[in-house]
Amino acid sequence: MSQLGGWGGWGGWGGWGGWGGWGASGGWGGIENPAGIASGGAGFQQNPFALISSRDATLVPLDDSCYPVVLPPVDDPEAMQRWEPWVRAYICQAALLEPLSFAKVGDNGAALWHIETKVAASAKPVAHLVRPSVAAFKEQTKKVLSWADLREERTAEIIAQVEPQFAFWASITNMSPARTPRTLELINCAMLLAINVEMQFKHALACWRPVEYSAQVQPIIPTPGHGALPSGHATQAYIVAHVIQRLLQLPANHPVTGQLQRLSARIATNRVVAGVHFPADSLSGRLLGETLGEYFVARCSDDKTWMPRCFEGSAMPFDADLMPSSQPLDGPDAPPFYKSFGPASGAATSGVLKYMWHKAAKEWEDVRFKP
Repeated sequence: MSQLGGWGGWGGWGGWGGWGGWGASGGWGGIENPAGIASGGAGFQQNPFALISSRDATLVPLDDSCYPVVLPPVDDPEAMQRWEPWVRAYICQAALLEPLSFAKVGDNGAALWHIETKVAASAKPVAHLVRPSVAAFKEQTKKVLSWADLREERTAEIIAQVEPQFAFWASITNMSPARTPRTLELINCAMLLAINVEMQFKHALACWRPVEYSAQVQPIIPTPGHGALPSGHATQAYIVAHVIQRLLQLPANHPVTGQLQRLSARIATNRVVAGVHFPADSLSGRLLGETLGEYFVARCSDDKTWMPRCFEGSAMPFDADLMPSSQPLDGPDAPPFYKSFGPASGAATSGVLKYMWHKAAKEWEDVRFKP
């Protein structure tokens, strides 16, 4: 999931029958397009020899007319309309990552900060993760081993969810490349933010994978070559769920919101069943994903606040599982390993990110999700 170049323009969408036109754009992955965003014009074929003969046949001799050229203002967000999706992805990631900074905290933690200027006093906390003890991971290895009994019934899901889970989100919201291309672009920007942030935490905390605690785990998919905590799949699933909820203006108690939350938990748990993650990884990934979702919305829309949060791994019970319905992130009923350190923080909206948000929101103007 973290190998961005391999997304190849979301070529996997090509297997969805009528969505094959999106998959035809594959092949734009790699060095020039590491974000793997499909290029809308890459799906049709071009024969240079046919174009040469066609031009020769239709050219008007001595026609020296040209199109009027009017350059837009410098750094105008509306210029985004002229670029291909993968270019917009680069620009959005630059806007998202520019004010973010990481720092070590104590012997077992790392934190993410938003800094709008070079003045340290302007630093605003986003998320803080503290890894559990080795003893906690050893105890959770027993849970990973016991959950292996679920592998046979969940193998199809586990394999399908190795790559970005667009088909699963589409099954809930009915989005598609044909109807909601800008929504998919926005979600991809959110996922790339999550990947960039989670990889920093994974590197800093350097937590081992289950198979490194016990050879008996025997994962049914390849163990990724980066740290376990936080779970990338959990982080990405929860940031996407939050962005979709806010984009569609759904209240927290809406049935679609609940379904998105259950799907996120299922995706995270499947990684534990597969043998590549601990429940602790899912717990921390959920907190990071939800918090990054709020941060992403704050940078994109008129709602400019997020709640800074901490996953306190040292306060996590050794037998803890991901049970979102009984684990609120904030408030007096939150478990001891989830802590908010508000008040809510805020940041200025980015012009290019606001442009992307409004384009995506417009695709849902005529859609009404009723409870």
